[in-house]
Amino acid sequence: MFAFALALHLASSALPTARACDDGDDATASTGEKKSCPLPDPATTAALPAGGTHVALAVTGMKCGGCANEVHASLMGVDGVLGAQVVLDTGAVNVAYDPKKVSTDKLLAAVASSGEFQAKLAKN
Repeated sequence: MFAFALALHLASSALPTARACDDGDDATASTGEKKSCPLPDPATTAALPAGGTHVALAVTGMKCGGCANEVHASLMGVDGVLGAQVVLDTGAVNVAYDPKKVSTDKLLAAVASSGEFQAKLAKN
């Protein structure tokens, strides 16, 4: 019985549900525990479409899945963006876009529009 309970505990603790936030707003008044932040949505980390022009951005300021989701949403809201892939752990953001509709300057501005993130073109 003990071995079964231990195996069940180990299996359930490995499930990726959320991670502790590191955004400065980490304590709740009632418990003093760190709040739980979402992991990046599957669309945030999905592979890019093959079409369009691709550019790599380096983004700083992302601390949790919510940040990655926000960066992704800001890019996907730009007319001409075909897809975006955000890698939270490295800050790498890959974007597929139509250069006839949007410039890299507008992509950088979209990421920075929240005021929390800084973006630059990644060096290859």
